[in-house]
Amino acid sequence: MTNSPKKSKNYAAYCREHAGEYLLQLREEASSALHSWPARLVAILMALASLITFIFQSVVLSNPYATVSLLSYAPAILIIMFYPLATLLYSSLEKHSALIIDILSISGMLGFCIALWAIIAGSVGEEILLNNFQYLQGQIAFVITGGTAFAFHRTYWATLIRNIAFTLVVSVLVYLVSADFFLRNTLPIIEGFFLGLMIHRFFYDGIQTRFYLKSTDADTRQHLYNQLSKLVYPHQLERIKLGDELENTMPLKEGKAIINVFDVQRSSGIRHEKTADFFVNLFQSFLDICMKGYEHNPLRSQAFRLKETGDGFISSVGYPFLPVDSRSLADSAVATALNMFDAFNNEVEKFNYSRPIKAAIGLAYNSVQGTFQSGGIRSYDLFGEALIQASKYEELRKQPILWDIFTKHAAKRGLEDFNILIVQEVVYNSLSPAYRDLFTEIDLKDKSLVGDFQMMYDNDARYIYFHLLP
Repeated sequence: MTNSPKKSKNYAAYCREHAGEYLLQLREEASSALHSWPARLVAILMALASLITFIFQSVVLSNPYATVSLLSYAPAILIIMFYPLATLLYSSLEKHSALIIDILSISGMLGFCIALWAIIAGSVGEEILLNNFQYLQGQIAFVITGGTAFAFHRTYWATLIRNIAFTLVVSVLVYLVSADFFLRNTLPIIEGFFLGLMIHRFFYDGIQTRFYLKSTDADTRQHLYNQLSKLVYPHQLERIKLGDELENTMPLKEGKAIINVFDVQRSSGIRHEKTADFFVNLFQSFLDICMKGYEHNPLRSQAFRLKETGDGFISSVGYPFLPVDSRSLADSAVATALNMFDAFNNEVEKFNYSRPIKAAIGLAYNSVQGTFQSGGIRSYDLFGEALIQASKYEELRKQPILWDIFTKHAAKRGLEDFNILIVQEVVYNSLSPAYRDLFTEIDLKDKSLVGDFQMMYDNDARYIYFHLLP
């Protein structure tokens, strides 16, 4: 694999910056090479070279040391043969795979020196010796090239030093075996060394390139995963990773839920340089409340965040996520609403606005159904009567005749400004006594109070219930 000099420098710099991960990549590649066909091919070549040399020396030349030449590459062949089995027994051996390849390289070079000794020692006569010199001349360049071309060290300079050391050791051994042979083959030794360096340069660049592309691709996937996690829930990510379609990751059938519609009273009148930050922090705290107890087998959490609407927040209890506790759906919904008011008051206190800021929540129980948008970005949404009714219950505070009741009730409690929770009759009747005692009833048919008030989108409603909070 070839790269432009600029790209090669970028890849090298990236490998230096991620030295730990790059070292693991080198170990994996070295182990893979020892497990797969490159190592087996080397073993086959060494075995064939040993066998051909043995036959030629024993049959043709009657060399008494021919058996030594047959076994000269045995250590290197055994390393290749037993490495896969050894890693099965001792998996930690794989982290030393780069060192094992170095041992394999030097053992192959030493094997050649042993074969050289056996061939020269058994050569009878000048003519046979010169023929053997010619026979071995091609092998020495090949052996040095093969021993220096492939290494898995973190830096190229470490490999260069290793290759120089290997070549010097082999040169000294060859000289000790036969000074005449060494002098005749000085050029093939140098050629083998530089050819090995050249091959390794391409080999080393290829490893760096693969690591860079693999790592950056993994970084890209992780970045996409992190960004997608902002749009969908963890269980959706897991199902998508397993090959499921987005549209199958959330409930779509009709169900029942209590919808919570939160809104800040008179939010348009808030004048502050950090108003946007206030709402961001507020809705994040609401999300934290909703996600308490989240799990996906089955789908469950304290509430489900449906959407943010500028200064409003809509959530549901009971669908598409089941509540986290065994108490009634109504109790869970009211408990969630009270937690939201606590979080709201905390954020208002931190906001430190010059005037009181209060909010309202409406709760309504009815049918809802999940859906994904039919086109464009497939965001999950809910629709159904419960959403419409909850919104209308929250907006009851805007009815002058009802607001008058709320303010009079607040005055009796010494409250000038207040948060208000308004719940549907079905929700109130489903509450446990402890929560039910919090609410005050308004009879919609009591003409002396509200003039036979008609509840929009909930025509069967006879009562509404409200709870005021500081």
